[in-house]
Amino acid sequence: MNAESTVFRASRPAVVVAPGGEGARAAAWLLAWPMRLAASPLGRRLLVAVALGVVLVGTVGYLYDSADPARASGTFRPAGLAVEAKVAPAASGRQAAAAPARKGPAPGPAEVAAAWWAARHKVALDQVRSLQQRRISATETQVLVVAQGAGSQMPSGFVTVRKGPSGWKVP
Repeated sequence: MNAESTVFRASRPAVVVAPGGEGARAAAWLLAWPMRLAASPLGRRLLVAVALGVVLVGTVGYLYDSADPARASGTFRPAGLAVEAKVAPAASGRQAAAAPARKGPAPGPAEVAAAWWAARHKVALDQVRSLQQRRISATETQVLVVAQGAGSQMPSGFVTVRKGPSGWKVP
């Protein structure tokens, strides 16, 4: 490696600005401004307020950017009502006879608990809602249900449902 290499030395001399110009004076004033502001009690309070505001705005912005992802189970569906499945018309009678038509998906723990709660409190099934589910084990779930009764009564409670070979049932 020789001493004339341009890797360590610029090929052209850098442009040097003489100190004391208008740009240097403006930069020095701008850099010294926070320190001159911090010299007074009011300025210190103002700087602390600005710093706290920047931290809080950054924190809230981060929290809104990293929200929980939406889940498919987060969609609201009234308890006790199965999803209506559209049945396509059969192309031939033979195909319809080979595959028995299923009315809809098997009821889940929320639908079973809502139906049991409606029967227990003698209210219509559309007056019962499941609010949340708490999984106890792989085969047992607790469902919080509420029924709209007469007047302002709204009985609610946890219903434990267990999954067996034939589906979900209240023990």
